[in-house]
Amino acid sequence: MSPSFRRACLLALAGLVLLWTSPAAAGRVVKLDEAFRLAMKNHPSIKILQERVSAAEASRYKTWTAVKPTAYMQPNLSIYDNEVIIPAGQMGAPAGTPDLVFQKKYQWGMFMSIKLPLVVAPAYPAIQAAYKQVEMARLGKVRSTQEFLLQVARAYYAVVSQKEILRSLETKVGLDEKHLASARAKVEVGQAARSIVLRADLVLTQDRQKLLVSRNALDAARHQLAILLGVPGPVDVERPAEPPTPAGSYQEQLNQAVQSRQDVRAAALGVEAARKGRLAVWLQFLPTLDMNWNYRWTQAAGFIGDQDTWYFLFNLNMPIYDGGDRYASLKSTASQIRAAQAQVEALRSSIAGEIVKLRSELTTAEAGLVSAGKAVKLARATVQDMNASYEVGAVTQLDALDASQRLLEAEIQLVSAKFQRDVVRLSLAHALGAFGPRGDRK
Repeated sequence: MSPSFRRACLLALAGLVLLWTSPAAAGRVVKLDEAFRLAMKNHPSIKILQERVSAAEASRYKTWTAVKPTAYMQPNLSIYDNEVIIPAGQMGAPAGTPDLVFQKKYQWGMFMSIKLPLVVAPAYPAIQAAYKQVEMARLGKVRSTQEFLLQVARAYYAVVSQKEILRSLETKVGLDEKHLASARAKVEVGQAARSIVLRADLVLTQDRQKLLVSRNALDAARHQLAILLGVPGPVDVERPAEPPTPAGSYQEQLNQAVQSRQDVRAAALGVEAARKGRLAVWLQFLPTLDMNWNYRWTQAAGFIGDQDTWYFLFNLNMPIYDGGDRYASLKSTASQIRAAQAQVEALRSSIAGEIVKLRSELTTAEAGLVSAGKAVKLARATVQDMNASYEVGAVTQLDALDASQRLLEAEIQLVSAKFQRDVVRLSLAHALGAFGPRGDRK
């Protein structure tokens, strides 16, 4: 292989690396707030949540049918074997009176009925329960949306962390290349053994492999974020502002969560809805009253000489015995009330445990971040000292390589500590009901 061809290959490889890591290859930069908006707009899970609300609203509308008027019309055609016509003369009618058509062979008719419920006591608590179900669905949508956006935030911070890890590895590879060049120069002038070149080359090869793995991980994280945002191709990010630490003592945060979280409010509404359902069953023991207006038209006038008639009908329905269905429903609704009350207590207990866990994790993460920051400062100072000493032969190459490796590990640990702190802060805010778009914190 000629030197010119080797240089051309190296230049082509460098171009591919630059293309891989360039902002254009990564996609457009999306800020965290914009990521939330895109996810809310494009992800199908948000549409599913909205359809659940729509289904609850449709059920609420259906409960109103029990107290609304109903009407139907029934045109009909009767076909008889013969016509029934009574001559007017047989009935002693004056001359010129038309014959009485009692039945035609093909006879058209129509029946129309309008029913108006007047007293339907069980319907009203059922309607109230349906309204509460709609509000529960809306609150559930808000809470589920916040949970989805927390997932988006985690994916966003994962890309941020991967980018920072990649930069640390790129810096480390650059340092490895300098060590390898320095080792080769010393071997060429007879100041060191060939083993230092082999050692430096091995470290460089290993770190390049880590760099490739890190690039693949970053590319996967960008694609995963793009899927959540519902946009084509990978996206790039920038580190957002540090999320604030939720303030307050444990008891204050617990009170805030119970008052602010939509799922707690939805659970309380579930108890109220169950009680309305039980009241509706009790009211089924009362009579109901409705009014019917009926209208009938027939093509044949008959004996009375009128083709149409109408009348009002009042129905009082008095339930006596239905086979025990209402008593079974009473037992069922009582069980539903107890289950809804237990759900409220279980949710509060779960929130309390979640807050305790996240507060502990946050304390650990913040302490770990302080420690990781100091470790990076020490490692950077050590690398500078080791590199300077290595250039004058005061320390071995192994010492310098070990120092650069410890710096890489410290930087990765710092990135991990930042990610852990930020995610725990966001998770704690979510647990308190304080995370998500402003429009959803209701």
